[in-house]
Amino acid sequence: MIVLEEIKDKSVEKYNIPMLEKSFELLELLVNYPSGLTMQEMVNLLDTPKTTIYRLLNSLSNMGYLTKNIDTQRFSLSKRFLKLGLAALGESNIVEQSLAPMRALRDTIKESIMLGVFMENRVVLLEQVLGSHNFTFLLRPGTSFCLHASAPGKIFTTYLPEEEREKAIQSIQYTVFNKHTIADEKQLRKEMAHIKKVGYAIDLEEEMAGVHCIATPIFNQFGTIAATLWTSGPSGRLSKDKFPEISKELIRTAHTISANLGYIPE
Repeated sequence: MIVLEEIKDKSVEKYNIPMLEKSFELLELLVNYPSGLTMQEMVNLLDTPKTTIYRLLNSLSNMGYLTKNIDTQRFSLSKRFLKLGLAALGESNIVEQSLAPMRALRDTIKESIMLGVFMENRVVLLEQVLGSHNFTFLLRPGTSFCLHASAPGKIFTTYLPEEEREKAIQSIQYTVFNKHTIADEKQLRKEMAHIKKVGYAIDLEEEMAGVHCIATPIFNQFGTIAATLWTSGPSGRLSKDKFPEISKELIRTAHTISANLGYIPE
């Protein structure tokens, strides 16, 4: 049995492509460094020859999978990976179906409108429409948000299919950013019940002081959550007394996008 297993392992190794494996090691490393890494930092972290890293970086950059900051000499993952992720999720047309409703919502409430999806126990920003105020938030596509201290994160903890939802909840590390942050699972589940009742989630300066956020779910043709739509703004401008009105506009827009994706409410 041992001999057969050894033969099988050697057979598998025969068809491995070392440079391809190294490419994915590099890409998976960069996932953990949103601000990017220099070539030397990658050499140190991967214990890989500098010439190999140099060749990989050139190839991946030429293919459009990496971007390089000229000032810092750091490489980071490009937006092209978002397209691959969306294709894997079966939601590759969601941005196309969302942009017009997002712009209409921005024109109504004046604040920036964001669209995100669930990837690897985080919410990842796909697209945004900038608000029309003089001061507005600008986030980089690919920016990710935690599940317990952000409105879009809470939406996914509430509306994911049961098995996936429980797995996501168990993965949460309850980092406490300030006195407003949800600190444990019991608090989160209590808020999830409220979100399910009202149809939207809020973030009252729970991660970043001075920032309020409201989010609501978008569903696909199968009735499964596909994305979340949200708006953020300074707490003085996006005040709590405006939440009922703005949440209605968010929900109405999310329903429009969901219908565009083929969702039919029960």
